[in-house]
Amino acid sequence: MACRPWLNTTMHPERPASPDPVAPPGHDNPSSRPVSLHAIVTTVNVLAEQGIAAAEVLAGSGIPPERLLEPARLINHHQELTVFDTARRLSQDDALGLRLGHAMHTSNYGILGYTMLVSPTLRVALETAIRFPLLLASYFTLRLEERGKDACLLAEGYRYREDLLSFNAEMCLSSMWTIARDCMGVRWSPKAVHMCFAPPAHAGLYPAIFGQAGSFGMAENALLFPAKWLDRPQPLADAVSFHMALEQCQRQQQQWASSHGSALVARVLRLMQSDPVRFARLDELTATLHMSERTLRRKLSALGTSFQALLDQARHQQALHLLQESSLSIGMIAERLGFAESASFRHAFARWTGKRPSDLRR
Repeated sequence: MACRPWLNTTMHPERPASPDPVAPPGHDNPSSRPVSLHAIVTTVNVLAEQGIAAAEVLAGSGIPPERLLEPARLINHHQELTVFDTARRLSQDDALGLRLGHAMHTSNYGILGYTMLVSPTLRVALETAIRFPLLLASYFTLRLEERGKDACLLAEGYRYREDLLSFNAEMCLSSMWTIARDCMGVRWSPKAVHMCFAPPAHAGLYPAIFGQAGSFGMAENALLFPAKWLDRPQPLADAVSFHMALEQCQRQQQQWASSHGSALVARVLRLMQSDPVRFARLDELTATLHMSERTLRRKLSALGTSFQALLDQARHQQALHLLQESSLSIGMIAERLGFAESASFRHAFARWTGKRPSDLRR
């Protein structure tokens, strides 16, 4: 799926399918990237409403229908893309990606979805999703930025099958907008929906999904909405639940990084946690890993993460530990984490948690 959850359970990978024959050259092998069954189950259920049997939808993917009754199982990106392609052909519905994403709520995103739901603000909820790309399991790299009075959630760096780009882009952004509505508790509409592909035949469905017509042939895949929405308190915000769930997200991401072929991510996190000051510098990290900066960035991108995302995760974990277990001043903690000044640390901590560092010591 374009943007989709990990289960908060111990999972077991299926036997890898054959490599994707149309994956773009130079991209990581989709057969090596594990994903949960959530999107597949949703796809099978949607097509069942059209009278299409699960066995037909799963044909050629290496996923037997009975496997859908074992939600703790993992498949891989190649298998998932095979199912999407088959489902699109069987349903003859070019808007299937849009509809599937619209059906994916926070409850479909496991512990990550729960963490977003109890986050203090929408800003923190979206930043949380971005910070845990292995849990989000996206075919894109998500980024949140502010442009004057507008906020923009971008889906960039698409991986794998170019023939499914529009399908996955529509699934990703419609899912993220459904989640944003869940978090805020209101059916709001973005100011604009940008898509990089040509207008599809089903463009008329966009107002029903987003509450806004789509703009096509744009330079980006993105949702634009008022920036003031970012810092509104969420109706289900709960500080204790948020911090407990956030710790689970951190543990789960590290577990996935270590257990499913992402040893590089696990090693980078260990280095950053061991010396946040030294390894906040990309050149120091690459020298220790004996690889070029370009190679490291490429490998992390292929794993759905980035240097900055991992640095944020490592710093956040260390910050929580030092704030709760030590008597160091805020300024000393900022220095230990590699921040040039306390104000920068406070700003980063607010972005991670929606709170000030001093709030954890009250």
